[in-house]
Amino acid sequence: MKKKESKKMTEESGIEQEIVTVSSKAELKSFLSSVRDRLLSRAAPPIYAMTAMNHVMSMEGLYDLLDKEAKEILQEIWVQLAQAGIQLRKPPMLFADPEIAAR
Repeated sequence: MKKKESKKMTEESGIEQEIVTVSSKAELKSFLSSVRDRLLSRAAPPIYAMTAMNHVMSMEGLYDLLDKEAKEILQEIWVQLAQAGIQLRKPPMLFADPEIAAR
């Protein structure tokens, strides 16, 4: 794919631009809420949410940005994806018992 085509796709979808700018807890919550809302309203296909969630879960510094509310939003997205038929494993970061994870 040529660079011009890649840039055009990025500008049209907007997802890459939103993901790249996530650098604070507030921005992360805003982005995740947007993804969740689009998924629930069926304004975006489940693969959109899966792509966004995959990127967020692999972000550098995620542990610093992830708080209880953002974690709950990610859990909601995960449940919606599972209900849509996407076969996923529960990520320990989201679904592990905090006492077990602290060991």
